[in-house]
Amino acid sequence: MNIWVVRQTCTMEHDTYLSTHITEKGALITAIKIVREDLTDGFDEDELEDMRSGMPHHPEEDLMQYDSKQLRGIVNDWWEYGFDMNEHVQYQIHQTQVVG
Repeated sequence: MNIWVVRQTCTMEHDTYLSTHITEKGALITAIKIVREDLTDGFDEDELEDMRSGMPHHPEEDLMQYDSKQLRGIVNDWWEYGFDMNEHVQYQIHQTQVVG
């Protein structure tokens, strides 16, 4: 059975967050939510409104409407934007298999 692992690593603090998903779409949505939270936490609504024009997508966007192919594009946009904002955080999705 295929599973997808979402990994977020902060290289400065040596922290790693992992989650596993039985669908690629679930992994992609989680990865997008993680990077959006990293980039928007701690800002009030006015600050976010000022920042929003530079963001690749709306940070409150409903992701369930997209298929996996579209979500791959969205997550790559967010990762690229996130790297430009904070190069010390890395995001990845790995597909692997569980045999049992």
